[in-house]
Amino acid sequence: MNSLPPDIADFHLLLVGADQDSNRAFAEQLNQLGLEATLATNLQAARQLLQKEMQVDLLLVEQELPDGQGLQLIEEQAKAGVSELRLPTLLVAKEQDEQLLSRCLELGVNDYLVKPLNAKQVALKARTLVSRGRLAHRVVEQNNELQRLLDASKREAEMASYIFYNNLLDHGSDTIRGFNRYLNASSGFCGDLVLAKTAPSGSTFVLHADAMGHGLSATMTLLPLVDIFHSMVNKGYALPMIVREMNRKLHFKLPPDRFVAASLVELDVLHDQVSIWNGGMPPLYHLNEAGEVIQSFSSTHMALGILDNLSFESNVERFPLQAAGGLFGCSDGITEQVNLGGETYGLERLLMGLGSGNHQQMMSPLIQELKDFSEIDQFDDDASLFYVHFAELIYFQYQKYQEQTKQFQSKAIAPFCWELSLKGQQVGSQELPALCNDYLQELGFAQPFCQKAFTIISELTNNAIEHGLLRLESSLKDEVHGFAEYYVQREQRLRQLSDQDAIRIRLQWVRGQDLGFLQVEVEHTGEGFDTDRVLSKPKNELSGRGLFLVRKLAKSLEFRKQGCLALATLE
Repeated sequence: MNSLPPDIADFHLLLVGADQDSNRAFAEQLNQLGLEATLATNLQAARQLLQKEMQVDLLLVEQELPDGQGLQLIEEQAKAGVSELRLPTLLVAKEQDEQLLSRCLELGVNDYLVKPLNAKQVALKARTLVSRGRLAHRVVEQNNELQRLLDASKREAEMASYIFYNNLLDHGSDTIRGFNRYLNASSGFCGDLVLAKTAPSGSTFVLHADAMGHGLSATMTLLPLVDIFHSMVNKGYALPMIVREMNRKLHFKLPPDRFVAASLVELDVLHDQVSIWNGGMPPLYHLNEAGEVIQSFSSTHMALGILDNLSFESNVERFPLQAAGGLFGCSDGITEQVNLGGETYGLERLLMGLGSGNHQQMMSPLIQELKDFSEIDQFDDDASLFYVHFAELIYFQYQKYQEQTKQFQSKAIAPFCWELSLKGQQVGSQELPALCNDYLQELGFAQPFCQKAFTIISELTNNAIEHGLLRLESSLKDEVHGFAEYYVQREQRLRQLSDQDAIRIRLQWVRGQDLGFLQVEVEHTGEGFDTDRVLSKPKNELSGRGLFLVRKLAKSLEFRKQGCLALATLE
């Protein structure tokens, strides 16, 4: 007889029948066809063989056995195995029996055979059933492996999500009254980001970013932004310098086909000024109390991570901060949302939504309107928006300032004197205002006092470094591309400083009979200036050196040594 194809040559059958001689003869016929068969003459012997770790690919069992019925063995196997991995089974009976056939179908027997058996037909059935069984087994194994990988991926995603959202995102953002935000991810991770943080000067910074792509890959590109935003705002950097550092880091770290659209806002209560930088985001809207647009701030810059440092522009747009209206921003996931009819939400609907309802509680109605429009549970893209209500922001900052000032007892601070001198490359590597702010806070000074001191120290040290040691001209920043040139020159000249270039700062706390006062000295070895001529200029011309703000905050301000030594006193 012809043997079976090689792909079934390793099939192994368990043949269970009462007549040992006829079973042996049938097994020899199967062996000639390339199938190996093991014999068992009763249920007990079959059970023992099945319990051993031997390969059995198909069970061929007679119904009538000395110690029971073949269906008993089949029932036991059906209960023990997974349905997809059950051992292929053929039941052999002496004659047709409708009740027995029905029972076989209930137990999932693959075929019902009547004696006498044809070895070649049995071999062909075996080939089909075993091949199908092995394929099912492979599918189950692959599904299990896929599920294992999915579970592992889910655990990794949960860990990454925890680190980003519970650690970097939440710790990188302050709770600020008057500031509201909304974030909605289209997948497990969100490529949008909205953060707000208060600087040592008291300014509120808002970062709104929309990374290219979706999911984890988009979220990962936001990590450097969170770190830079948190660190540089804490150290009191100006908005243009923060944006420039973000771009530099992303341009260096991201692949060429990746970028992050972003807008940054500084709300400076001391200067009564709002500064905005928009790179690739939808317009930001300055709204009045009725929700009507006073002014829009469209993107005037490339997204972060595209341009190198020399080509990148960090100049900002400004408008006066008044205790009315607010500032609104959103990602394109809001305006580009499409409903079931293929219609886009668009800017027109957005502006209509802004013009209705209570603007102190505008988030919920606006999001609900977007959901009603889209008629779906999940948005097509990551969606985010924020709103800053100016009156609430200013009021609660003032309240916080008053409360902390009231609780602060200056008499509890013992007199002290603290001085630091930096030379050459140290000047650019240390953040003097941040160091002073940390020192004053450690000594127990109230936050409002520290904010005032930080602003004065920051303006005086920046004046000393940028105009004294580096000899930069503030007029550069008045030009369209001047900000970029100003900060490029600043970085270049910082690297050229030698040990002959130095700056010294001295803080001395003097306790009077009723109140104490802080004396701040900032001295540099660079070029001085005509103090009488500069200080006699109008308010708008003093802003270049920050002197108007210092005169506003300090009890007194004077210059000595041809402008190289600045002395300020604040209470």
